[in-house]
Amino acid sequence: MKVQIGKMILYGILTAVFYIVVPLILFEVLATYNIMTFSQAFKISIIIIGIIGVVISMLRHLFPPDTSANRIVAFGATVYSGIYLFYMFGGFTPGVSLGTYAITLPTIQVLLGLQLIAWLLLASSGIRALQYLVEAIEIGKQKEYSVTVRRKFKLSMVFKALGTVMGLVIAGYFGSLVYSGANLGFDIHDTYSFDHDDGGTPLNPADDAINITMTFDVSNQGLYAIYDVTIKVRFYTVSTANPVDLPENTKIGESLDNHYNTFHSFTVTADNDVTVAIDPTYTEGFLTTDADLEFQISFSTFYAGILVNINISLQIPWTAII
Repeated sequence: MKVQIGKMILYGILTAVFYIVVPLILFEVLATYNIMTFSQAFKISIIIIGIIGVVISMLRHLFPPDTSANRIVAFGATVYSGIYLFYMFGGFTPGVSLGTYAITLPTIQVLLGLQLIAWLLLASSGIRALQYLVEAIEIGKQKEYSVTVRRKFKLSMVFKALGTVMGLVIAGYFGSLVYSGANLGFDIHDTYSFDHDDGGTPLNPADDAINITMTFDVSNQGLYAIYDVTIKVRFYTVSTANPVDLPENTKIGESLDNHYNTFHSFTVTADNDVTVAIDPTYTEGFLTTDADLEFQISFSTFYAGILVNINISLQIPWTAII
């Protein structure tokens, strides 16, 4: 049996590029532009997994393609690539609904749960691996296996066709995600309204109550509906004109969890309200003190099979009303 040294080296290099070089370059580009960060431990694990993948790829091409040994190693290599992609997309994050990816910008942080993508890629690799396993058995036993559904089909070709279809489905899913994501829009209004109850004593703010209402619009022109949206808003002081009555860097109010069942595709839902109740402890200081406030908005949803958590920070000036 002739050893294919040239192919071993070529495919070893190509696998190293795919498993190690491209991911590490991508990690650095995303980190340079402050889009996404990756821990050093994650990078090291990718290098280790990549080296193992290179070795398996070289072993696969150690044997000619028409041998059962080649098909068995191809089976192992395909399973391993599926496990690699499963890991890359957070499939091995135990007990956590979100994956391992976070997009961090100056005023926004996005956490993504990509387990659906992880499972799709693992399933696709599993189907393709079965093709190689059947071919290895056929070559070893010098016997061809088939299935009959109205007509006779070679079993290995059935798995090959299923793997191709699965690959096309995944490619279409990724394409639809890009299209739909590009057609999502969220507009948080710069203006706000407040509800002031003076408790029957207009000149005494000690018994007053105040609520602040924010509004936002959702434009979903994508292919997927946005499900199970939960929004929570917290108010913090950044700086105040009177730190005694209204302390700085303090949470002074928050909303209840506001839940929205569905924002349907190809719709615009305008003027959604979120009301924040000011903590009675700080009502008097809030009404009588100029301040800079920070809105911390938490937004969680399920979109196109992906779990999404978004955290937004906005700063606004507040002018005393008494």
